[in-house]
Amino acid sequence: MRKMNRVENVTEQYKNDDNLSKRIKLHSKHSINKQGWYPWLFEHYEFENGYRILELGCGNGNQWQGRIDKLPTSCTLILSDFSEGMVKMVWKKYSCHKNMLSQKIDIQNIPFPDNCYDVVIANHMLYHVSDLSKAISEVHRVLRSDGKFYASTNGNGGMRTYLHNVRKFINPNTTALSDGFSFSLQNGTELLSKYFCDVQSYNFEDSLHITETQDLIDWMKSTITISNYSESDFDKLYDYFENIRIKQGAIDIPKELGLFVSKK
Repeated sequence: MRKMNRVENVTEQYKNDDNLSKRIKLHSKHSINKQGWYPWLFEHYEFENGYRILELGCGNGNQWQGRIDKLPTSCTLILSDFSEGMVKMVWKKYSCHKNMLSQKIDIQNIPFPDNCYDVVIANHMLYHVSDLSKAISEVHRVLRSDGKFYASTNGNGGMRTYLHNVRKFINPNTTALSDGFSFSLQNGTELLSKYFCDVQSYNFEDSLHITETQDLIDWMKSTITISNYSESDFDKLYDYFENIRIKQGAIDIPKELGLFVSKK
């Protein structure tokens, strides 16, 4: 099992939003696409009056900042996460909204009856799940007929491949990042089509233009519990990337990310 899928590693990684915030910071400050990830996602979401909406793996709930009040009339939003710390955080942030609830939920065992949600959302979290088939089947079970499942993820190229190649250059014996995501842009359609009759995919065109090397190192350090990085790597990595920044003015890194929209 990958470190990214082990329960103990994921639990440590997301016990609070410290690591997540460092990764969000890198993308917020240095992404080329100025539309932004969250506005792009909301262009694809479809909500109607009275919808019951469940987000699984909501993290710190940042995508809902300033948007809960804009949901259509009588919508109910449940923000859930496997981490108790994240659940408490989103409750503290959004409990003033009467149409929002927060709850600790494991996507592999969703504690709701069949056919009770119009929309389920899982952003950048399915590759952390140990039993992916069970998770997707649970999402399918709780969705109503014609309900939609929105699942975003990364590709196995982009930033992942770029950083792996850097590690291989610095240390030819490294195995860091050699395994692809268990749920990726490359295999998502195949995995989702086992449960959903209609699966559409959308790519978010973006890349990183990093002008502060430490932001990248902080991002890499934030993934230690779910990746193969070690503290001994970071001095060499900093020197490598800082040399690029000085010579080229910035560190340019490709990104691969997108969204699957699956209809029951």
